[in-house]
Amino acid sequence: MPADKLVSLFFRSRGMVAWAIVVLSAVAIWGVSRLTFNDNLADFFRADNTDYWNLVRLFDDFGADDTSCVIVLTADDWFHPEATRVLETLTENVLNVKGVERVQSLLTVNRLATGGFLGRAPRPLVPHQDARPETFAEARKLAQQHPLVRGHLLSADGQTTIVLIDVAGRDIPVGKMRPLVEAIQRALDQAVEGSRIQAMLTGIPPLRVEIYHVVRRDQAVFTAVGSVVAVIISILLFRRFTAVAIVCAGPALGTLWTIGALGIVGEPINTFNSILPALVLVVGFTDSVHIMVDIRRQLNQGQTPLLAARTAQHHLCLPCALASLTTAVGFGSLLVAKIDVIQHFGAACAAGAVINFFAVVSIVPLLASTRLGNHLAGGRSRVMESHSYMFLYRIVQRVTRHARIVTTAGILLTAGLLAAAFTLEPDNRIAESIPADSASYQALQQCEESFGGGLYSYVVVQWPEGKELESREVLEAIYDVHQVLDQQPELGTAFSVLNVIASLPGGRNLERGVQYLDRVPDDVLVPLVRTDIHKAVVSIQTPDTGTRKMRPVFDRVEAELNQLIANRYPEFQVTLTGSCVLASRNIHLIITDLCKSLSLAAIIIFGVMSVVFRSVRRGLISVLPNVFPLAAAAAMLVVARNGALEISSVIVFSVCLGIAVDDTIHFISRFDRERKEGKAVRAAVEESVSKVGAALLVTTLTLLGGFGAAIFSQLPALRVFGLLSCVALVAALAADVLVLPALLVWCEKE
Repeated sequence: MPADKLVSLFFRSRGMVAWAIVVLSAVAIWGVSRLTFNDNLADFFRADNTDYWNLVRLFDDFGADDTSCVIVLTADDWFHPEATRVLETLTENVLNVKGVERVQSLLTVNRLATGGFLGRAPRPLVPHQDARPETFAEARKLAQQHPLVRGHLLSADGQTTIVLIDVAGRDIPVGKMRPLVEAIQRALDQAVEGSRIQAMLTGIPPLRVEIYHVVRRDQAVFTAVGSVVAVIISILLFRRFTAVAIVCAGPALGTLWTIGALGIVGEPINTFNSILPALVLVVGFTDSVHIMVDIRRQLNQGQTPLLAARTAQHHLCLPCALASLTTAVGFGSLLVAKIDVIQHFGAACAAGAVINFFAVVSIVPLLASTRLGNHLAGGRSRVMESHSYMFLYRIVQRVTRHARIVTTAGILLTAGLLAAAFTLEPDNRIAESIPADSASYQALQQCEESFGGGLYSYVVVQWPEGKELESREVLEAIYDVHQVLDQQPELGTAFSVLNVIASLPGGRNLERGVQYLDRVPDDVLVPLVRTDIHKAVVSIQTPDTGTRKMRPVFDRVEAELNQLIANRYPEFQVTLTGSCVLASRNIHLIITDLCKSLSLAAIIIFGVMSVVFRSVRRGLISVLPNVFPLAAAAAMLVVARNGALEISSVIVFSVCLGIAVDDTIHFISRFDRERKEGKAVRAAVEESVSKVGAALLVTTLTLLGGFGAAIFSQLPALRVFGLLSCVALVAALAADVLVLPALLVWCEKE
């Protein structure tokens, strides 16, 4: 047989294989050194669709919306000498920070002197800190009605104000953004020191910095904790450190090769594919455990390490290859997604599954065939396996006696769980990726409470050539867009060039006030209106209430705007855009793509297993034990997250599908071996569970230790990831030990 020849060739060339492993590892280490990290949010949502290119055009025309820091300040009265001193000191300190381009606050708002604009210079709205109390009182009264202040820079109750800080540049990486954010924070701390004013820093740059470092820190901590827990559990089960080391060596090197390959081909690590190492490690670990259990069984039967390793490789090379193939096909189905980051993630996972297969089936048998093999079995480990054997054997005997009842119960339970799963809706919030005690996020919530939102969405109004901003039709179109946005209860206050016009002499009459726009500095106007390209932008404060709530709002706003333009301004164009809009729609698209790919993967895996096992019945039998853990995790999501389906949750389904399929293949392969030895169906099932079940138990307990550590994370998304992983792992074990044996007994012919 070709398999026999390959196994013989492998063991005759062990020296060359060892050198090849060393060379590949060295190349992988070099590849890892070339890895880069991409945390650009726009790239994360990059797709060849209208929403993405609308955002790109907004950035090109009016500047990026993700480079503004926001300082949230709270005081009893902002028209008071102490408050003025703090604002003046803060503005001066921040403007001295390298990289800050512009600062907007109450101090930058002018009030026009009475008697007209010409000949009278505008004065600052906020008086100097040495001004008289009557002057402060007058300024307070003006601010309550000022079109540039009320609802934009100052809350309705007059106690919260914001300072907007524009950072120079675009697509700034976290490594360069962090020192800038820290410098702004120091400037803020110095300004409010000794005062009664409360101050917090937020905005996309501080949130990006905090999310990035919190995620990296938690991933490092819980990967380390999970690895230690997993090793301890493996030692308790295998009772041999050598066995644990060899089991971990294969998938660990396979993961190194995979990550090195990313660096070699120039694929950066991002917040989405950062789960790739853990995912590839898990897929390889399950195969590694199955091989080790088989090797130890051969050793306990008296075989030499070389013969035991050779026998195990012969037994499990094909099942491991099939498991890796189905896993690669499953992840490869992500290539049909519409989002670039999903396509790249699917390709990387598929490549990782294949790479890890070669690593595991070569490294584990190779190490076990050396003198290390003398320390893999025997003693208390043999007693442990005997106890596991008897425990699982008793369970499967009861299952096979009542195969029809167990199968029916499994089908009904899976159907019920799937019914609950269909109530899930895609959702995502910044809050899920950052600790609840985050100062940046608390400031964002303060903005939402005081202004209706701490983030921004935008409507771009484009008028036809031949018309000018001063024309009545253009001004009315922008005004009507304001009206549509101001009628949305879920959103904050709209802001545009009309607010600037309203602050000018005669501003209540738009056509009169617009005549004085040439007196307004360019740095104020350019982010709002571009007469050279016939565009104006209307911003709207947007809360972080999640894509599930905001997506219908954006759809409704877009429909109302399109109807407005169609009915009253057919020559105009309006575009709803912004990072919030793109995130809302493309996160929904990402999650939908992941769910579709899971469905496609399940269909493909069913087809592959039907072909490989040469039986449609076998393919159908494999469906239930693979769907059950996914349905259980989805039902838990309904309970734990109120039906919110987030990206981290969908990734859990991909992880668990890979584990479940892998275990199913190993079980059916073992069942076929027992049948070829002449055993009856029921006896073959019982023997398969008692032998393969030990490996399933070891894998599940070890992975529970690894993934379970994430439950204690400060990040809600990681906690949910850990919880769902544990639920799915337990459900997958139950499906393979209970449901699959019952299905085989009920459906297989003698």
